[in-house]
Amino acid sequence: MFPKQRRKTILELINSKGHVTVDALSREFGVSVDSIRKDLKFLADQGLCRREYGGAVRVRESSGIGEPDGVPVISDSPAIANVADDTVLGDEGRKAVARRAYMEINDGDAIFLDISKTNLYLADLIAQGDKRLIVTTNMLEIPQRLANNPKVTALATGGYLNTQLTGFIGSATISLLEPLLFAKAFIGANGVDLETSAVLTDGMDDGMVKQKVLKNASHRFLLADRAKFLTRKGYRFASINDFTAVITDESDPKTLAAIFRTGTPVLC
Repeated sequence: MFPKQRRKTILELINSKGHVTVDALSREFGVSVDSIRKDLKFLADQGLCRREYGGAVRVRESSGIGEPDGVPVISDSPAIANVADDTVLGDEGRKAVARRAYMEINDGDAIFLDISKTNLYLADLIAQGDKRLIVTTNMLEIPQRLANNPKVTALATGGYLNTQLTGFIGSATISLLEPLLFAKAFIGANGVDLETSAVLTDGMDDGMVKQKVLKNASHRFLLADRAKFLTRKGYRFASINDFTAVITDESDPKTLAAIFRTGTPVLC
């Protein structure tokens, strides 16, 4: 059995039984204990289970009537059942971060959503919600997702369109951002290096736009699902302590302690 198939089956066992052990899974699949530990770590990193000593347990189940504190529910794609797809697994972490980020938005806020897959999910929550907001973004898809909510005014920055990022970056975008001020900015990243406190993105043009937004926002939130703490390559556009708080689904005590040492609060 290939690792992706094994992980899918392991997740089904966790969800049906509520708890699994490394030793039992090792015997059942005929693979090493180390391989099972890696499988469980992979699933836990995507927010699909919670690691505990000697095994893993099912994550908290939704009540089916929505999330706490008035957070709308992000609907799952039918593909979510196919946990063999790494992208779908990563999306679960992003959705968790988006739900927590939505709780930081108040009625009447002027906010900025930058180029980020997590911000697409946050935009979906805003589109379903009842908060009166002004949302500025440099990501093309976000205004489209917000278009049907009459309480939301959506503004696109304009500038040089990067088709790969599906958003506006570069000096023209920075100039257009110059006079705009935001109560809150929600900033994505490609990676976070906890050893150096570096917050990373792919390239300079995208990074410089993020830097401008950080300067123009009163409250700055870094959106970082747990997978982001495994990436340490890219252009450094900020340090962790440049942010008001880090919003994450990370549960590893060592990782959380490393963030706390920067003096930046963590919101989970």
